[in-house]
Amino acid sequence: MAEQEQEQEQEQEQEQEQEQEQEQTVVSVGLDGSPASVAAAHWAAAEAERRHVPLRLVHAREPMPTPDFAREGVEERQVRAAQELVERMREDVLDRHPGLRVTSEVVAEDPEVALLRVADASQMLVLGSYGMRRLPSFFLGSTSLAAVARADRPVVLVRVDEDPDGSAEGHTAAGGPQPPTAAGRRRGHAEHEEYEVHPHGPRVVVAVGLGHTYENLLRFAFESARATGLPLHVVHAIRLPSHVYVPGGPVVPHMAVEHRREVEKEVRALVQPWAERYPDVELHAALRLEGTVQAVVHEAEGSDLLVVGRCRKHRAPLGPRIGPVAHAAVHHAACPVAVVPHD
Repeated sequence: MAEQEQEQEQEQEQEQEQEQEQEQTVVSVGLDGSPASVAAAHWAAAEAERRHVPLRLVHAREPMPTPDFAREGVEERQVRAAQELVERMREDVLDRHPGLRVTSEVVAEDPEVALLRVADASQMLVLGSYGMRRLPSFFLGSTSLAAVARADRPVVLVRVDEDPDGSAEGHTAAGGPQPPTAAGRRRGHAEHEEYEVHPHGPRVVVAVGLGHTYENLLRFAFESARATGLPLHVVHAIRLPSHVYVPGGPVVPHMAVEHRREVEKEVRALVQPWAERYPDVELHAALRLEGTVQAVVHEAEGSDLLVVGRCRKHRAPLGPRIGPVAHAAVHHAACPVAVVPHD
């Protein structure tokens, strides 16, 4: 009898896991009616189509407080307006992607809570953010920032620029291709140590350090590159240590070269297992001799997607934080940015 109960429990656990996996086979986008969320929806639709998964449109509205006579009919109008919003977006998406499976829903729930719940049941959650043309940074609202900082699944932020007159324009890259200061294309076998300088261009960029395994981060980056058919560029920032300098003087060239080669080997060892799992992804490496924040933002110029990590273990006194690299990416990188949580 005990064995039968144990088998039933195992079957239930397996069914729950399968249901969870099926729920996560969807790309979700949060809608609020803004041009930024429209841009996010179209980006998400293209991504869902490439990944052969459905698109889920979600609008969360603040629930009405306890009804009274003064609010009679207000909630009904809000519900109707919200339903019209998601239905218009659904029709717009289907006009451009007629074969895509699209679901839509309106939930009466705190937007932050709703977005986190939706993210947990998705491959990724896509949100819109605004870029101010006259300012050197992008605007990210508190709800989106909370989703980026707390979600257990990747959150992708898609930009639009807003002109002073209030009009918005889709924006995924800025400045045009520019050559990196220290970038290279992988040649030959993994143990080869030569790198070719190459210009920026359409690609997926993933930023890595050497302090984690970055399993979630690299999986998402390689899958994104494979889905889009774009090359994947792995960027790592390095600072030359003090021992490669003459005391009070310049760099010792051969020591700087040796240090660079050691770092290249570590990055290669980190990425190589994933390169073997995704042999159809064209892989490049970029080591930049500058601070991590600057390296990531510079390497993202002209790219189609920047993938950065957020360590779940790092917590600020008031709750989760996204870290300096992810913070710089979501505010300053001009292309869509995916923030992927990792351990």
